[in-house]
Amino acid sequence: MNPTIFYIAATIFLGSFANLNAGHASGKAASIPTDTVPKTTSSAQNKPFLHRVYFSQSDAELILGEKAHLSDSSSAINKDTLEIKRAYTENSEDSKTGKTGVIYFMIEEYSKESSAKEAYQFFKTANEKHEGVRTVDNMGDEAYFHSDGTNFYFILVRKGKIMFRMKVNKITSHTSLSGFNLVSKKMADAL
Repeated sequence: MNPTIFYIAATIFLGSFANLNAGHASGKAASIPTDTVPKTTSSAQNKPFLHRVYFSQSDAELILGEKAHLSDSSSAINKDTLEIKRAYTENSEDSKTGKTGVIYFMIEEYSKESSAKEAYQFFKTANEKHEGVRTVDNMGDEAYFHSDGTNFYFILVRKGKIMFRMKVNKITSHTSLSGFNLVSKKMADAL
């Protein structure tokens, strides 16, 4: 794995524990910034995905159509893959559907493009027998969208050795498919 990527992941991972401990020591919940993007000064393509792709609270709220809060955030290095996960949950239940929407975002950078291709193909093959799966053109090197039209939206996008997936669970009367598509495209273009 690229040493720069490892250093960034380790810093984020260890820093998240420091923030959590600081919050517990003061008796207050630690706040996690949700709309800050690290600034880069050199070519974006030479930087780890962390400096190019960032799923923010405002992205989540655009898709969910409601105010939301960060409900999960983690990073890990699994074998030779850097992985970052985020989840945002709506602040209140939708009065029309009785559902509380959640959006999950995960991005992975594999050490080799062949590993990313293999992972993408595994997920696509596992899901393509279901209704509502369609290939998405002009997004990354390969992408597919899946929805049952009632309960969830899902997209998986791969470009080179980076892959991200996004899933809305519990579609409500406020959930925006156009917002989902817009954020997906923005994320894919940043890869």
